[in-house]
Amino acid sequence: MQINQIAKALEARFEGDGGLQIDRLMHPAEADRSSDLALAMNKDAVAALPRGKAQAAVVAAKNPAPSGAFRALILVDDPRLALARLTALFDPGPAHDPGIHPTAVIAPDAQVGEGVSIGPYAVVGPRSRIGAGTVILPQVTVGADVEIGAKCLFHSGVRIGDRVRVGNGVIIHANAVIGADGFSYAPDLASPTAFVPGMVVTRVHSVGTVDLGDEVEIGACTTIDRSTVETTRIGRATKIDNHVHIGHNVTIGESCMICGMVGISGSVRIGDRVRLGGGVGVADHVAIGDQAIVAAGSGVASNVAAGTLVSGVPAQLHQRSVEQFMYIARQKRLHGKVDEISARLEAVERSVKSGDETR
Repeated sequence: MQINQIAKALEARFEGDGGLQIDRLMHPAEADRSSDLALAMNKDAVAALPRGKAQAAVVAAKNPAPSGAFRALILVDDPRLALARLTALFDPGPAHDPGIHPTAVIAPDAQVGEGVSIGPYAVVGPRSRIGAGTVILPQVTVGADVEIGAKCLFHSGVRIGDRVRVGNGVIIHANAVIGADGFSYAPDLASPTAFVPGMVVTRVHSVGTVDLGDEVEIGACTTIDRSTVETTRIGRATKIDNHVHIGHNVTIGESCMICGMVGISGSVRIGDRVRLGGGVGVADHVAIGDQAIVAAGSGVASNVAAGTLVSGVPAQLHQRSVEQFMYIARQKRLHGKVDEISARLEAVERSVKSGDETR
């Protein structure tokens, strides 16, 4: 790919040789080929440019490289957006052969769209439909009556349960499970009197499904439970990290960011553009409003209002959490003062009592 083509894709301007051929993206210090494109969009990376052999670099307009030091420079105004577009340009995706591998097992009544690739030992169940251009890598299992949109990518080991619906452009990483049964039993195991002699725990079956909107991305080893009788929904363009658990009957809105190790209990409602930091736990039947942010490691036990930042266990307004933390840090000093005041009062009381006894 040439410099002028890259600059056009980035909607950025370039200086120097627009026809210079680029083969790969590299950090400036590790660029050991003249065909490398050095990514130097912050001051530290710009400082590392002299250590590499790249003849071209992408730099932030506010942190340009020394003039004349390279055959070509691309200047960008938004480095993060530029990085997203650059990596999309140079990412070939996972290696796979076109078409359906001979070892794949496809139900006779399954419908496979044009240009679909299905890898070795994958299974597609009865009456399932796979949209055009979707790539299913080895050892993926797709259940019965599943609907998968166009241009999706399922990495190895993904498990898609029966009746699940997947939109267009969805990416699901290795060993994720979409459509597992929900954790639901009768009687209510949360009750302190639930465990009694002779008690029988009866399983509540999950006969609902899961619906993933367009451009959703699901991380490796993440599990999304199907609903009891309705639909567990993940909204368009929501991104879910690795090792996340999403319980049955949950609804998550559009363009949310859910970081690793988050656990979301059943029947939670999450609005649009919500961000959950790593390790957050959300109790069942809680509602989190649009554009709310939950700090990493927090435990959400009650509703979170739209547009608020909460933190702590239990989660509360972040400023309140900070105040409580500061108060706790002062406890030792405060206890010392209380002990000192108490000692003085006792001394005064003894002095008064001694005076009374000598009268």
